[in-house]
Amino acid sequence: MDKVDYNQEIKQAQYNGSLIQTGDELNIQITGYDELAIKPFNINTISNTNVKEASDASAVQSYIVNKQGEITMPVLGNIPVTGKTIDEVKVDLEERLKKYLVEPIVIIKPMNLKIIFLGKFGAAGMKVHDNEKLNILQAIALGGGTSEDADLKNIRLIRNVNGVDETYVLDVTDYAITTSPYYYLQNNDILYAVPDKNAQITANKNAYWMKGMAGFGFLITIYTLFFR
Repeated sequence: MDKVDYNQEIKQAQYNGSLIQTGDELNIQITGYDELAIKPFNINTISNTNVKEASDASAVQSYIVNKQGEITMPVLGNIPVTGKTIDEVKVDLEERLKKYLVEPIVIIKPMNLKIIFLGKFGAAGMKVHDNEKLNILQAIALGGGTSEDADLKNIRLIRNVNGVDETYVLDVTDYAITTSPYYYLQNNDILYAVPDKNAQITANKNAYWMKGMAGFGFLITIYTLFFR
């Protein structure tokens, strides 16, 4: 049998960045050598329709990606961002800013990262996090782990791709999961921990038993009404 180099396999895991979606909240700060020159490019100096205003002047303000997949920035105007990674938007903005500024630096941080957990998780529901590079194993921990009757070879990942929900089956017991293109999660992903076969059989038996008891109770009621 060939010897498997586990370290080499794990090194193949690649993070390409989470893709920006409609409704995402992005904190964008423009910096550079000339503080006076950069002021018109930061949202704390203007009033903007797609800016989430902070209740405190010192708090973070951010852009909300609109239905057209754009953010509206001062001076630069409408910037398409959906389907791009944070790094791609950073490069795009810095190139646009070079028309006005010397060596501009753009800092972008996503503000509303979340994952939804369904099924056999210890803490099912929506969880907000701040890890831009969240992988499937970290996500399971975020969801409170899985219950004993969860099928770890059948974790369902539901991801919206171009407006269509697509489902992928992940086996988290396999070390090769780290090489999967779905190892790193995207914002708004849904994870569903499917019950294992034994749990499904038990659930089905309980359902049949409950139906049988309901039917029996109905017959007792009829007998009571008409024969007493």
